[in-house]
Amino acid sequence: MTASLGRRVGGGHALAFVGAALLLAAAPFVLLPYPLTLLTLALVFGLFAFGLDLAWGRAGVVSIGHAAFFGLGAYGSAIAAARDVPMVLGGAAGVGIAVLVALGVGLAGLGRRALPSTMAVLTLALTLAMSQGARSWTWLTNGTNGLVVLSDSGVVGTYYRTAAIVLVTVALVWFVVLRGALGRRFVAIRINEQRAEHLGIDPRRTKIVAFLISAAVSALAGAVAAPVIGLVSPSAAGIVMSTEVLVWLAVGGLGTISGAFLGAGLVTIGDQLLGDVLGSWYLLMMGVVFLLVVRFAPEGLVGLARAALRRPLRERAAGGALLEPVGASLTPRPAAAGSSEPAIGARDVEKGFGAVPVIQGVDLTVAPGEVVCLIGPNGAGKTTFLGVLAGEHRPERGTIWIAGDDVTTRAPHERARRGLGRMFQIPSVFLDLTPRQNLAIARSEGLHPPVPLPLYDRFDSDTMLARDLSLADRRALELAMVLSWGPEILLLDEPAAGLSHEDSIELARTLRDVAERTGCSLVAVEHDMEIVREMADRVVVLADGRILVEGSMDEISAHDEVRRAYLGVS
Repeated sequence: MTASLGRRVGGGHALAFVGAALLLAAAPFVLLPYPLTLLTLALVFGLFAFGLDLAWGRAGVVSIGHAAFFGLGAYGSAIAAARDVPMVLGGAAGVGIAVLVALGVGLAGLGRRALPSTMAVLTLALTLAMSQGARSWTWLTNGTNGLVVLSDSGVVGTYYRTAAIVLVTVALVWFVVLRGALGRRFVAIRINEQRAEHLGIDPRRTKIVAFLISAAVSALAGAVAAPVIGLVSPSAAGIVMSTEVLVWLAVGGLGTISGAFLGAGLVTIGDQLLGDVLGSWYLLMMGVVFLLVVRFAPEGLVGLARAALRRPLRERAAGGALLEPVGASLTPRPAAAGSSEPAIGARDVEKGFGAVPVIQGVDLTVAPGEVVCLIGPNGAGKTTFLGVLAGEHRPERGTIWIAGDDVTTRAPHERARRGLGRMFQIPSVFLDLTPRQNLAIARSEGLHPPVPLPLYDRFDSDTMLARDLSLADRRALELAMVLSWGPEILLLDEPAAGLSHEDSIELARTLRDVAERTGCSLVAVEHDMEIVREMADRVVVLADGRILVEGSMDEISAHDEVRRAYLGVS
């Protein structure tokens, strides 16, 4: 327990929390009432921005009508105060309703058939409906006049109460969510949903959870804001407020706690201090600032500061590949030894796109630890068949199974949880993370303890981002991630694409060694016959969507039909 806590809360984090608490506690002693009121307002708006950031900045869920949740919390407190009910109960009700509404929106907008723009449209409609409802339901909300909410704690009391709620909420969300498995999954989904799904992460469920937490925090911010702003009107849930919070996050920086509060603080305090003086010119100035930030600092002010402080070491990224033979360090998995059940198989699989048939009645079984290479001319259906095995394409006919379980209708992440790993023709890694962070995410979702590989040590680095790596090194990083995750079956689509001849042969030997020593089955699409000869136990030739012939490399090379269809020999 203590060790786990220490890993999740480092000394720097604890120091930052204590420092923030001390600064907030000292503010009333150095600020006059009006600046203290502005700071209180900036804190609640910062909490609102932090709530949106949990969905947008952390998990990549775009919500352009997030003020609807803020408004639910604010009206919950205001309606309770107007009816002499404790505001804490009204605020809690507002948060609960916000979570239920977010669940409905998330299920509809994050469905498997939903378009990327669906969530933006639904949340926009939600905030418009919320503000219209606040205007129309005068018996409940007092219409456009709004509800007055008076604070009984004075300026200083209201500030301390607000600061305490904000600090505790942020600390709890940071510790329970962002520093745990959920936080890692949020980041993985946002940066590379494809890779995350093939590590067994459910993208839809992860995004819905992020959206629910985001809505709850935003509604809590609204509930706390009600006595601070003093008047809760339809504008608190309207499109203007939804737009403003997007600006706060864009200016401060997505994906950071400090960015949310910095952006909200700067814009809010600037609005209060300069809005009356400059009038409409202030809006123009903020528009210009927003455009400049988006153009020259797309990661916001916090991201700009981080970029200035980061000193990526590109020397290693500019060098050769980081592949090397695995040697004798690998140990076989006990479960793989002596298994008679095929690792993966396909029976009578057919797949087409529109009226064009691509795969036509393919049957294939792969034994544990076996290396099968799929070869064939361009357009033979090799990559499509690999996608059918991985769950990226659903066949019109046929059955796919893994270790005896029918997975024909299962999504890629469900197949991954059954041990199916995937490498792509273009290396699929988390480009905005360091190599060490890439490996950490893969291992945190791992099916088995990672086999020891010298390859891992090469990526034990936080001095650069994965995007700074060369193609060969990204390929090696992807391999290290997948192997450290612990697959029982590994699908590879032209794994040596873009590598030099020497690196390609080294990769083939590494994969062959992995299969022999761990019992991991490999199914690889490859064009280079030398690599196929180095790797394969069995070669399967596809032509026109059908299996033409299968056997050893020597048998395939001598086959007349293969020579005509693939090798171009009459």
